[in-house]
Amino acid sequence: VRTFTRSEILSADALAESTKDPNAPFLMIIDNKVYDIREFVPDHPGGSVILTHVGKDGTDVFDTFHPEAAWETLANFYVGDIIESDRGIKNDDFAAEVRKLRTLFQSLGYYDSSKAYYAFKVGFNLTLWALSTYIAARWGQTSILAVVISASILGLFWQQCGWLAHDFLHHQVFHDRFWGDLFGAFLGGVCQGFSSSWWKDKHNTHHAAPNVHGEDPDIDTHPLLTWSEHALEMFSDVPDEELAKMWSRFMVLNQTWFYFPILSFARLSWCIQSILFVLPNGQAHKPSGARVPISLVEQLSLMMHWTWYLATMFLFIKSPASILVFFLVSQAVCGNLLAIVFSLNHNGMPVISKEEAVDMDFFTKQIITGRDVRPSLFANWFTGGLNYQIEHHLFPSMPRHNFHKIQPAVATLCKKYNVRYHTTGIIDGTAEVFARLGEVSKAASKMGKSN
Repeated sequence: VRTFTRSEILSADALAESTKDPNAPFLMIIDNKVYDIREFVPDHPGGSVILTHVGKDGTDVFDTFHPEAAWETLANFYVGDIIESDRGIKNDDFAAEVRKLRTLFQSLGYYDSSKAYYAFKVGFNLTLWALSTYIAARWGQTSILAVVISASILGLFWQQCGWLAHDFLHHQVFHDRFWGDLFGAFLGGVCQGFSSSWWKDKHNTHHAAPNVHGEDPDIDTHPLLTWSEHALEMFSDVPDEELAKMWSRFMVLNQTWFYFPILSFARLSWCIQSILFVLPNGQAHKPSGARVPISLVEQLSLMMHWTWYLATMFLFIKSPASILVFFLVSQAVCGNLLAIVFSLNHNGMPVISKEEAVDMDFFTKQIITGRDVRPSLFANWFTGGLNYQIEHHLFPSMPRHNFHKIQPAVATLCKKYNVRYHTTGIIDGTAEVFARLGEVSKAASKMGKSN
Protein backbone atom coordinates (compact mmCIF):
# COMPACT_ATOMS: atom_id res chain seq x y z
CA VAL A 1 0.00 0.00 0.00
CA ARG A 2 1.34 3.44 -0.96
CA THR A 3 0.23 6.98 -1.75
CA PHE A 4 -0.31 8.35 -5.27
CA THR A 5 -0.82 11.71 -6.92
CA ARG A 6 -3.53 12.04 -9.55
CA SER A 7 -0.90 12.79 -12.19
CA GLU A 8 0.79 9.47 -11.37
CA ILE A 9 -2.47 7.62 -12.03
CA LEU A 10 -2.89 9.34 -15.39
CA SER A 11 0.76 8.73 -16.32
CA ALA A 12 0.46 5.03 -15.46
CA ASP A 13 -2.56 4.74 -17.75
CA ALA A 14 -0.76 6.53 -20.59
CA LEU A 15 2.25 4.22 -20.18
CA ALA A 16 0.08 1.10 -20.21
CA GLU A 17 -1.72 2.34 -23.35
CA SER A 18 1.48 3.25 -25.22
CA THR A 19 3.47 0.13 -24.37
CA LYS A 20 0.58 -2.37 -24.42
CA ASP A 21 2.35 -4.05 -21.51
CA PRO A 22 0.06 -6.93 -20.39
CA ASN A 23 1.40 -6.60 -16.84
CA ALA A 24 1.00 -2.83 -16.51
CA PRO A 25 -1.43 -1.83 -13.73
CA PHE A 26 -4.92 -0.53 -14.50
CA LEU A 27 -5.19 2.13 -11.79
CA MET A 28 -8.48 3.79 -10.93
CA ILE A 29 -9.42 6.30 -8.21
CA ILE A 30 -12.58 5.71 -6.21
CA ASP A 31 -13.33 7.83 -3.15
CA ASN A 32 -9.66 8.94 -2.98
CA LYS A 33 -8.48 5.34 -2.83
CA VAL A 34 -6.52 3.68 -5.63
CA TYR A 35 -7.38 0.28 -7.09
CA ASP A 36 -5.55 -1.85 -9.65
CA ILE A 37 -8.43 -3.51 -11.49
CA ARG A 38 -6.48 -5.29 -14.26
CA GLU A 39 -7.22 -8.77 -12.88
CA PHE A 40 -10.90 -7.93 -12.42
CA VAL A 41 -11.60 -6.68 -15.96
CA PRO A 42 -12.43 -10.15 -17.42
CA ASP A 43 -14.93 -10.76 -14.59
CA HIS A 44 -16.62 -7.36 -14.63
CA PRO A 45 -20.39 -7.98 -15.15
CA GLY A 46 -20.81 -4.69 -17.01
CA GLY A 47 -18.19 -5.53 -19.64
CA SER A 48 -15.58 -3.21 -21.10
CA VAL A 49 -17.18 -0.06 -19.65
CA ILE A 50 -14.79 -0.45 -16.72
CA LEU A 51 -11.92 0.51 -19.02
CA THR A 52 -13.35 4.00 -19.59
CA HIS A 53 -12.18 5.16 -16.16
CA VAL A 54 -8.76 3.56 -15.95
CA GLY A 55 -6.35 6.37 -15.08
CA LYS A 56 -9.25 8.57 -13.90
CA ASP A 57 -11.47 9.27 -10.94
CA GLY A 58 -14.32 6.76 -11.12
CA THR A 59 -16.02 7.62 -7.81
CA ASP A 60 -19.31 8.89 -9.14
CA VAL A 61 -19.66 6.44 -12.01
CA PHE A 62 -19.02 3.60 -9.54
CA ASP A 63 -21.59 4.88 -7.05
CA THR A 64 -24.12 5.50 -9.81
CA PHE A 65 -24.05 2.00 -11.28
CA HIS A 66 -23.21 -0.38 -8.43
CA PRO A 67 -25.05 -1.76 -5.38
CA GLU A 68 -23.49 -1.61 -1.91
CA ALA A 69 -22.24 -5.20 -2.25
CA ALA A 70 -19.85 -4.12 -5.01
CA TRP A 71 -17.65 -2.34 -2.45
CA GLU A 72 -16.68 -5.71 -0.98
CA THR A 73 -15.47 -6.91 -4.38
CA LEU A 74 -13.64 -3.66 -5.03
CA ALA A 75 -11.72 -3.94 -1.75
CA ASN A 76 -9.81 -6.94 -3.14
CA PHE A 77 -7.99 -4.65 -5.58
CA TYR A 78 -7.02 -1.81 -3.23
CA VAL A 79 -3.38 -0.70 -3.63
CA GLY A 80 -3.14 2.73 -2.02
CA ASP A 81 -4.50 6.22 -1.44
CA ILE A 82 -4.40 9.62 -3.10
CA ILE A 83 -2.20 12.02 -1.14
CA GLU A 84 -4.11 14.47 1.03
CA SER A 85 -3.10 17.55 -0.97
CA ASP A 86 -4.39 16.09 -4.25
CA ARG A 87 -7.87 15.07 -3.21
CA GLY A 88 -11.10 16.37 -4.72
CA ILE A 89 -12.04 17.07 -8.32
CA LYS A 90 -13.05 20.13 -10.30
CA ASN A 91 -16.53 21.47 -9.48
CA ASP A 92 -16.64 19.17 -6.46
CA ASP A 93 -19.30 21.27 -4.69
CA PHE A 94 -21.76 20.63 -7.52
CA ALA A 95 -20.97 16.90 -7.56
CA ALA A 96 -21.41 16.74 -3.78
CA GLU A 97 -24.88 18.25 -4.06
CA VAL A 98 -25.89 15.75 -6.77
CA ARG A 99 -24.78 12.96 -4.42
CA LYS A 100 -26.95 14.48 -1.67
CA LEU A 101 -29.90 14.52 -4.06
CA ARG A 102 -29.39 10.82 -4.78
CA THR A 103 -29.43 10.05 -1.05
CA LEU A 104 -32.57 12.18 -0.63
CA PHE A 105 -34.35 10.47 -3.51
CA GLN A 106 -33.50 7.06 -2.10
CA SER A 107 -34.93 8.04 1.29
CA LEU A 108 -38.13 9.26 -0.42
CA GLY A 109 -38.60 5.87 -2.14
CA TYR A 110 -38.08 7.20 -5.66
CA TYR A 111 -35.87 4.22 -6.49
CA ASP A 112 -38.74 1.81 -5.77
CA SER A 113 -40.69 0.83 -8.86
CA SER A 114 -44.41 0.35 -9.29
CA LYS A 115 -44.81 -3.27 -10.34
CA ALA A 116 -48.38 -2.53 -11.47
CA TYR A 117 -47.08 0.19 -13.81
CA TYR A 118 -44.56 -2.13 -15.43
CA ALA A 119 -47.05 -5.01 -15.60
CA PHE A 120 -49.37 -2.71 -17.54
CA LYS A 121 -46.53 -1.61 -19.86
CA VAL A 122 -45.53 -5.20 -20.61
CA GLY A 123 -49.15 -6.19 -21.15
CA PHE A 124 -49.77 -3.24 -23.49
CA ASN A 125 -46.70 -4.16 -25.54
CA LEU A 126 -47.74 -7.79 -25.86
CA THR A 127 -51.14 -6.57 -27.04
CA LEU A 128 -49.42 -4.69 -29.87
CA TRP A 129 -47.60 -7.91 -30.82
CA ALA A 130 -50.85 -9.88 -30.78
CA LEU A 131 -52.64 -7.23 -32.88
CA SER A 132 -49.87 -7.19 -35.48
CA THR A 133 -49.89 -10.98 -35.71
CA TYR A 134 -53.70 -11.13 -35.93
CA ILE A 135 -53.81 -8.64 -38.83
CA ALA A 136 -51.09 -10.58 -40.67
CA ALA A 137 -52.87 -13.90 -40.10
CA ARG A 138 -56.33 -12.58 -41.01
CA TRP A 139 -55.57 -10.43 -44.08
CA GLY A 140 -51.87 -10.91 -44.85
CA GLN A 141 -52.51 -12.98 -47.98
CA THR A 142 -55.21 -10.75 -49.46
CA SER A 143 -54.34 -7.12 -48.66
CA ILE A 144 -51.04 -5.29 -49.06
CA LEU A 145 -52.49 -2.51 -46.87
CA ALA A 146 -52.97 -5.04 -44.07
CA VAL A 147 -49.35 -6.14 -44.52
CA VAL A 148 -48.15 -2.54 -44.16
CA ILE A 149 -50.36 -1.92 -41.10
CA SER A 150 -49.27 -5.15 -39.43
CA ALA A 151 -45.59 -4.40 -40.10
CA SER A 152 -45.95 -0.82 -38.79
CA ILE A 153 -47.54 -2.03 -35.55
CA LEU A 154 -44.75 -4.59 -35.21
CA GLY A 155 -42.16 -1.82 -35.63
CA LEU A 156 -43.89 0.16 -32.87
CA PHE A 157 -43.96 -2.97 -30.68
CA TRP A 158 -40.20 -3.37 -31.10
CA GLN A 159 -39.56 0.27 -30.24
CA GLN A 160 -41.61 0.07 -27.06
CA CYS A 161 -39.94 -3.22 -26.11
CA GLY A 162 -36.63 -1.41 -26.46
CA TRP A 163 -37.61 1.11 -23.79
CA LEU A 164 -38.87 -1.62 -21.45
CA ALA A 165 -35.77 -3.78 -21.91
CA HIS A 166 -33.73 -0.65 -21.18
CA ASP A 167 -35.57 -0.19 -17.86
CA PHE A 168 -35.23 -3.80 -16.78
CA LEU A 169 -31.54 -4.03 -17.73
CA HIS A 170 -30.82 -0.79 -15.85
CA HIS A 171 -32.40 -2.57 -12.85
CA GLN A 172 -35.05 0.10 -12.48
CA VAL A 173 -37.80 -2.47 -11.88
CA PHE A 174 -36.29 -5.16 -9.65
CA HIS A 175 -33.58 -4.76 -7.04
CA ASP A 176 -32.72 -8.42 -7.65
CA ARG A 177 -30.62 -8.26 -10.80
CA PHE A 178 -31.49 -11.83 -11.81
CA TRP A 179 -35.09 -10.82 -12.56
CA GLY A 180 -34.03 -7.66 -14.35
CA ASP A 181 -31.72 -9.63 -16.61
CA LEU A 182 -34.38 -12.29 -17.22
CA PHE A 183 -37.02 -9.78 -18.31
CA GLY A 184 -34.36 -7.98 -20.32
CA ALA A 185 -33.57 -11.21 -22.17
CA PHE A 186 -37.28 -11.72 -22.95
CA LEU A 187 -38.17 -8.17 -24.00
CA GLY A 188 -34.81 -7.35 -25.56
CA GLY A 189 -33.90 -10.77 -26.96
CA VAL A 190 -37.04 -12.79 -27.70
CA CYS A 191 -39.30 -9.83 -28.52
CA GLN A 192 -36.91 -7.34 -30.09
CA GLY A 193 -33.90 -9.35 -31.28
CA PHE A 194 -31.20 -7.39 -29.41
CA SER A 195 -28.54 -9.12 -27.33
CA SER A 196 -28.61 -7.99 -23.68
CA SER A 197 -24.84 -8.39 -23.34
CA TRP A 198 -24.20 -6.46 -26.55
CA TRP A 199 -26.54 -3.73 -25.36
CA LYS A 200 -24.97 -3.53 -21.88
CA ASP A 201 -21.45 -3.42 -23.30
CA LYS A 202 -22.40 -0.57 -25.65
CA HIS A 203 -24.89 1.32 -23.49
CA ASN A 204 -22.95 1.25 -20.22
CA THR A 205 -19.95 2.69 -22.04
CA HIS A 206 -22.19 5.44 -23.39
CA HIS A 207 -23.34 6.26 -19.85
CA ALA A 208 -19.78 6.36 -18.56
CA ALA A 209 -18.55 8.68 -21.33
CA PRO A 210 -21.53 10.42 -22.98
CA ASN A 211 -20.59 12.32 -26.15
CA VAL A 212 -16.88 11.88 -25.42
CA HIS A 213 -15.13 11.62 -28.78
CA GLY A 214 -13.30 8.32 -29.13
CA GLU A 215 -15.04 6.75 -26.12
CA ASP A 216 -18.83 6.96 -26.59
CA PRO A 217 -19.90 4.27 -29.11
CA ASP A 218 -23.22 6.04 -29.74
CA ILE A 219 -21.50 8.87 -31.63
CA ASP A 220 -19.00 6.59 -33.35
CA THR A 221 -21.10 6.46 -36.54
CA HIS A 222 -18.74 8.17 -39.02
CA PRO A 223 -19.03 8.30 -41.98
CA LEU A 224 -22.71 7.30 -42.05
CA LEU A 225 -23.52 10.10 -39.64
CA THR A 226 -20.87 12.46 -38.28
CA TRP A 227 -21.69 14.46 -35.16
CA SER A 228 -18.62 16.63 -34.59
CA GLU A 229 -15.59 18.18 -36.23
CA HIS A 230 -13.48 15.80 -34.11
CA ALA A 231 -14.64 12.90 -36.28
CA LEU A 232 -13.60 14.67 -39.48
CA GLU A 233 -10.01 13.82 -38.56
CA MET A 234 -10.89 10.33 -39.77
CA PHE A 235 -10.72 11.57 -43.34
CA SER A 236 -6.97 11.15 -43.08
CA ASP A 237 -7.08 7.66 -41.56
CA VAL A 238 -6.90 5.94 -44.95
CA PRO A 239 -4.39 8.00 -46.96
CA ASP A 240 -3.86 5.26 -49.56
CA GLU A 241 -7.55 4.59 -50.10
CA GLU A 242 -8.70 7.52 -52.22
CA LEU A 243 -12.02 5.86 -53.10
CA ALA A 244 -12.81 5.28 -49.43
CA LYS A 245 -12.00 8.92 -48.64
CA MET A 246 -14.24 10.12 -51.47
CA TRP A 247 -17.14 7.96 -50.29
CA SER A 248 -16.64 9.11 -46.71
CA ARG A 249 -16.63 12.77 -47.72
CA PHE A 250 -19.72 12.27 -49.92
CA MET A 251 -21.65 10.79 -46.99
CA VAL A 252 -20.71 13.60 -44.61
CA LEU A 253 -21.50 16.35 -47.10
CA ASN A 254 -24.98 14.92 -47.74
CA GLN A 255 -25.82 13.48 -44.34
CA THR A 256 -28.89 15.63 -43.75
CA TRP A 257 -30.46 14.04 -46.86
CA PHE A 258 -29.42 10.53 -45.86
CA TYR A 259 -30.54 10.84 -42.23
CA PHE A 260 -33.92 9.11 -42.38
CA PRO A 261 -32.90 6.49 -45.00
CA ILE A 262 -29.97 5.53 -42.75
CA LEU A 263 -32.25 5.31 -39.70
CA SER A 264 -34.50 2.93 -41.65
CA PHE A 265 -31.77 0.30 -41.49
CA ALA A 266 -30.59 1.07 -37.95
CA ARG A 267 -32.57 -1.70 -36.29
CA LEU A 268 -31.39 -4.33 -38.77
CA SER A 269 -27.80 -3.22 -38.17
CA TRP A 270 -28.21 -3.56 -34.41
CA CYS A 271 -29.77 -7.01 -34.83
CA ILE A 272 -26.82 -8.15 -36.94
CA GLN A 273 -24.37 -6.71 -34.41
CA SER A 274 -26.20 -8.60 -31.65
CA ILE A 275 -25.97 -11.92 -33.49
CA LEU A 276 -22.27 -11.44 -34.19
CA PHE A 277 -21.67 -10.46 -30.56
CA VAL A 278 -23.14 -13.66 -29.10
CA LEU A 279 -21.63 -16.09 -31.61
CA PRO A 280 -18.69 -18.24 -30.43
CA ASN A 281 -15.58 -16.10 -30.79
CA GLY A 282 -17.84 -13.20 -31.76
CA GLN A 283 -15.80 -10.81 -29.63
CA ALA A 284 -12.40 -11.98 -30.86
CA HIS A 285 -11.55 -8.43 -31.97
CA LYS A 286 -11.71 -7.24 -28.34
CA PRO A 287 -8.90 -7.52 -25.78
CA SER A 288 -9.45 -10.64 -23.68
CA GLY A 289 -10.16 -8.57 -20.59
CA ALA A 290 -12.94 -6.65 -22.33
CA ARG A 291 -14.95 -9.62 -23.60
CA VAL A 292 -18.39 -10.20 -22.14
CA PRO A 293 -19.47 -13.74 -21.21
CA ILE A 294 -22.55 -14.85 -23.16
CA SER A 295 -25.11 -17.18 -21.59
CA LEU A 296 -26.95 -19.93 -23.46
CA VAL A 297 -30.22 -18.25 -22.45
CA GLU A 298 -29.22 -15.13 -24.34
CA GLN A 299 -28.22 -17.05 -27.45
CA LEU A 300 -31.52 -18.94 -27.34
CA SER A 301 -33.45 -15.68 -26.94
CA LEU A 302 -32.13 -14.41 -30.28
CA MET A 303 -32.93 -17.75 -31.95
CA MET A 304 -36.48 -17.53 -30.64
CA HIS A 305 -36.84 -13.98 -31.95
CA TRP A 306 -35.90 -14.86 -35.50
CA THR A 307 -38.00 -18.04 -35.34
CA TRP A 308 -41.27 -16.26 -34.56
CA TYR A 309 -40.48 -13.30 -36.85
CA LEU A 310 -39.75 -15.46 -39.90
CA ALA A 311 -42.64 -17.78 -39.07
CA THR A 312 -45.05 -14.82 -39.05
CA MET A 313 -43.99 -13.87 -42.54
CA PHE A 314 -43.82 -17.29 -44.16
CA LEU A 315 -46.87 -18.85 -42.47
CA PHE A 316 -49.30 -15.92 -42.63
CA ILE A 317 -48.21 -13.79 -45.60
CA LYS A 318 -46.53 -16.28 -47.96
CA SER A 319 -46.31 -14.08 -51.06
CA PRO A 320 -42.60 -13.23 -51.68
CA ALA A 321 -43.41 -9.62 -52.61
CA SER A 322 -45.61 -9.11 -49.55
CA ILE A 323 -43.01 -10.76 -47.30
CA LEU A 324 -40.42 -8.31 -48.60
CA VAL A 325 -42.78 -5.39 -47.92
CA PHE A 326 -43.50 -6.66 -44.40
CA PHE A 327 -39.78 -7.08 -43.68
CA LEU A 328 -38.75 -3.66 -45.01
CA VAL A 329 -41.62 -1.74 -43.42
CA SER A 330 -41.22 -3.34 -39.98
CA GLN A 331 -37.47 -2.69 -40.00
CA ALA A 332 -37.80 0.88 -41.27
CA VAL A 333 -40.57 1.87 -38.87
CA CYS A 334 -38.72 0.53 -35.84
CA GLY A 335 -35.35 1.88 -36.97
CA ASN A 336 -36.73 5.39 -37.36
CA LEU A 337 -38.82 5.31 -34.16
CA LEU A 338 -35.85 4.13 -32.10
CA ALA A 339 -33.21 6.34 -33.64
CA ILE A 340 -35.29 9.53 -33.60
CA VAL A 341 -35.43 9.22 -29.80
CA PHE A 342 -31.75 8.27 -29.53
CA SER A 343 -30.83 11.36 -31.57
CA LEU A 344 -32.99 13.59 -29.39
CA ASN A 345 -31.20 12.32 -26.30
CA HIS A 346 -27.68 13.51 -27.13
CA ASN A 347 -27.05 14.26 -30.80
CA GLY A 348 -26.53 17.93 -31.54
CA MET A 349 -25.36 18.51 -27.97
CA PRO A 350 -21.69 19.28 -27.16
CA VAL A 351 -19.13 16.62 -28.11
CA ILE A 352 -16.26 16.52 -25.61
CA SER A 353 -12.66 15.59 -26.25
CA LYS A 354 -10.93 13.05 -24.00
CA GLU A 355 -8.79 15.85 -22.57
CA GLU A 356 -11.86 17.94 -21.70
CA ALA A 357 -13.56 14.92 -20.13
CA VAL A 358 -10.66 14.32 -17.74
CA ASP A 359 -11.08 17.82 -16.26
CA MET A 360 -14.87 17.58 -15.97
CA ASP A 361 -16.78 15.92 -13.14
CA PHE A 362 -18.97 12.93 -13.99
CA PHE A 363 -22.30 14.65 -13.36
CA THR A 364 -21.55 17.76 -15.41
CA LYS A 365 -20.71 15.51 -18.39
CA GLN A 366 -24.09 13.82 -18.09
CA ILE A 367 -26.00 17.11 -18.01
CA ILE A 368 -24.34 19.26 -20.67
CA THR A 369 -24.35 16.43 -23.24
CA GLY A 370 -28.02 15.52 -22.68
CA ARG A 371 -31.27 17.06 -23.89
CA ASP A 372 -34.57 16.81 -22.05
CA VAL A 373 -37.79 16.81 -24.08
CA ARG A 374 -40.72 18.58 -22.46
CA PRO A 375 -43.08 16.04 -20.86
CA SER A 376 -46.54 15.21 -22.19
CA LEU A 377 -48.58 12.03 -22.33
CA PHE A 378 -47.36 11.41 -25.88
CA ALA A 379 -43.71 12.36 -25.26
CA ASN A 380 -43.49 10.22 -22.11
CA TRP A 381 -44.95 7.22 -23.94
CA PHE A 382 -43.19 7.64 -27.28
CA THR A 383 -39.74 8.07 -25.75
CA GLY A 384 -40.19 5.49 -23.01
CA GLY A 385 -39.39 8.08 -20.36
CA LEU A 386 -36.12 8.97 -22.05
CA ASN A 387 -37.43 12.49 -22.60
CA TYR A 388 -36.10 12.92 -19.05
CA GLN A 389 -32.66 12.13 -20.43
CA ILE A 390 -30.68 14.27 -18.01
CA GLU A 391 -32.43 12.81 -14.98
CA HIS A 392 -31.93 9.30 -16.34
CA HIS A 393 -28.20 9.84 -16.80
CA LEU A 394 -27.81 11.21 -13.29
CA PHE A 395 -29.88 8.44 -11.68
CA PRO A 396 -29.99 5.54 -14.18
CA SER A 397 -31.52 2.95 -11.85
CA MET A 398 -34.49 5.16 -10.92
CA PRO A 399 -37.80 3.98 -12.50
CA ARG A 400 -38.98 6.21 -15.32
CA HIS A 401 -42.34 6.90 -13.66
CA ASN A 402 -40.58 8.91 -10.92
CA PHE A 403 -38.54 11.23 -13.13
CA HIS A 404 -41.21 13.93 -13.13
CA LYS A 405 -40.88 14.14 -9.34
CA ILE A 406 -37.18 14.97 -9.43
CA GLN A 407 -36.89 17.17 -12.52
CA PRO A 408 -37.53 20.49 -10.70
CA ALA A 409 -34.82 19.75 -8.12
CA VAL A 410 -32.30 18.84 -10.82
CA ALA A 411 -33.07 21.94 -12.89
CA THR A 412 -32.79 24.18 -9.82
CA LEU A 413 -29.42 22.72 -8.86
CA CYS A 414 -28.09 23.21 -12.39
CA LYS A 415 -29.21 26.84 -12.34
CA LYS A 416 -27.49 27.36 -8.97
CA TYR A 417 -24.14 26.19 -10.36
CA ASN A 418 -24.60 27.61 -13.85
CA VAL A 419 -24.52 24.16 -15.47
CA ARG A 420 -26.41 24.25 -18.77
CA TYR A 421 -29.68 22.30 -18.50
CA HIS A 422 -31.28 22.08 -21.94
CA THR A 423 -34.98 21.36 -22.50
CA THR A 424 -36.85 21.46 -25.80
CA GLY A 425 -39.75 19.91 -27.70
CA ILE A 426 -39.65 16.88 -29.99
CA ILE A 427 -39.83 18.94 -33.19
CA ASP A 428 -37.44 21.64 -31.99
CA GLY A 429 -35.01 19.01 -30.70
CA THR A 430 -35.05 17.20 -34.03
CA ALA A 431 -34.40 20.52 -35.76
CA GLU A 432 -31.34 20.96 -33.52
CA VAL A 433 -30.12 17.51 -34.58
CA PHE A 434 -30.44 18.45 -38.25
CA ALA A 435 -28.75 21.79 -37.62
CA ARG A 436 -25.77 20.03 -36.10
CA LEU A 437 -25.51 17.61 -39.02
CA GLY A 438 -25.55 20.61 -41.36
CA GLU A 439 -22.80 22.38 -39.39
CA VAL A 440 -20.53 19.35 -39.62
CA SER A 441 -21.26 19.07 -43.36
CA LYS A 442 -20.21 22.70 -43.84
CA ALA A 443 -17.02 22.08 -41.85
CA ALA A 444 -16.25 19.08 -44.04
CA SER A 445 -16.86 21.16 -47.16
CA LYS A 446 -14.42 23.85 -45.98
CA MET A 447 -11.89 21.16 -45.13
CA GLY A 448 -12.18 19.78 -48.66
CA LYS A 449 -11.67 23.19 -50.24
CA SER A 450 -8.58 23.88 -48.14
CA ASN A 451 -6.92 20.57 -49.03
